[in-house]
Amino acid sequence: MLRKSFYLILVASVTAVFIFSACSKPNPIKNNPPKPTWTTYNTSNSGLASGGIYAIAIDASGNKWFGTLGGGVSKFDGTTWTTYNSSNSGLAYNSVQAIAIDASGNKWFGTALSGVSNFDGTTWTTYNTYNSGLADNSVQAIAIDASGNKWFGTARGGVSKFDGTTWTTYNSSNSGLADDMVMAIAIDASGNKWFGTWGGGVSKFDGTTWTTYNSSNSGLAYNSVQAIAIDASGNKWFGTTFSGVSKFHE
Repeated sequence: MLRKSFYLILVASVTAVFIFSACSKPNPIKNNPPKPTWTTYNTSNSGLASGGIYAIAIDASGNKWFGTLGGGVSKFDGTTWTTYNSSNSGLAYNSVQAIAIDASGNKWFGTALSGVSNFDGTTWTTYNTYNSGLADNSVQAIAIDASGNKWFGTARGGVSKFDGTTWTTYNSSNSGLADDMVMAIAIDASGNKWFGTWGGGVSKFDGTTWTTYNSSNSGLAYNSVQAIAIDASGNKWFGTTFSGVSKFHE
């Protein structure tokens, strides 16, 4: 009986030592994390159409879409590059300044001079000042709200909203939009639209009322706002042309 008890104690002790030794071994992944890796894709080493990149969007399948300066749109699925331009597709113009992807997976490309081209994967449709209510053919920003409305920020005509049938334009003459050159658009969790303008500051539109924030009436650092992002806490981040970034919490 004593011999059996001694044997069990010995086995338990050896097992405990083994477990402790295994647990105390350094974790090679934790102690040697993967080194950060940079990869550059350009016209020399990939199928990217141009070295000037204006816009990037990622679709639900993980494909990356790059709007280029003069080269059209390049799509990268992780292996293969495909370029769509005005010669091989229905893309209206080869300089693409803005990209947005709607809930149905349609891609919307804002071009520098020829309006907006929509691509559903098969068919191309272009909207411009000649065939639609788009306010200006230079489209610099695109956002899509929860109802599926597309908002297009233009270089000279303010903002055009498209609900799939009807076009509505908001500009400095018929609304509270601060300036007709709209560089950026973001939509917050409450559905408010935020428009970054060139020289007029930021205009907020709640669907009824317009409110403008500029360097005179608020803490906005500079009145030309070229980028807007909204974080999970609802803070608005405004990238200005010359004076850094301004954060706004309502």
